Amino acid sequence: MSLRLQGPSLLLNSYAFTDCFGGCGMFMDTTWNCPKSSTAKDIVNWIAVACSNSGGRLANVVLNFHGKPGRVFVGEASPGYFPGIGRGVNVEPTYYQIDNNTAGSFWALRNYQVGTIWFHSCNLAEGESGRNVCRQIAIASRCRVVAAEDTQEEWWASLNVLFMPRGCIDDFEGQVYLWDAKGNMGRFNPNGGNWS
Repeated sequence: MSLRLQGPSLLLNSYAFTDCFGGCGMFMDTTWNCPKSSTAKDIVNWIAVACSNSGGRLANVVLNFHGKPGRVFVGEASPGYFPGIGRGVNVEPTYYQIDNNTAGSFWALRNYQVGTIWFHSCNLAEGESGRNVCRQIAIASRCRVVAAEDTQEEWWASLNVLFMPRGCIDDFEGQVYLWDAKGNMGRFNPNGGNWS
């Protein structure tokens, strides 16, 4: 199933989801694939640019990135590597994130009319730290924020291209929450809906 988002709408895809279809195979009115070097501030700036290009208003913004409780990975600060066979040392990559430290950058969106920011990211709203990040983003941006606490599954890009109508995203798995522009949280079931 899918849910339809009214436009004007923006979809920002993680560099990790870019493939031969030019992204995850889902498309909004404006769809951009983010480079590997993306930061939280870049994400906010691109939302502002898309909003300006749409006459100063976006009804919906979808951020399609990998996530963990309380953080969304938007870019790679340094790549991971394995510095030699037999040494047993694996250096994990470090990431640019949307988290408690960067949620305030969404303040810049107060100058625009953005309706809802949809985080299509795994586990972002899990636990107190996850819900706090979403609340901070909602208050900073004066936008509604939607995020789930469970792992999200997505169709393969090739199936999205064939079967996902433009302006739609894949349904959410598990419990989903909605924060209003004042940071108040409630349970939310967007699946199969038509949202403005």
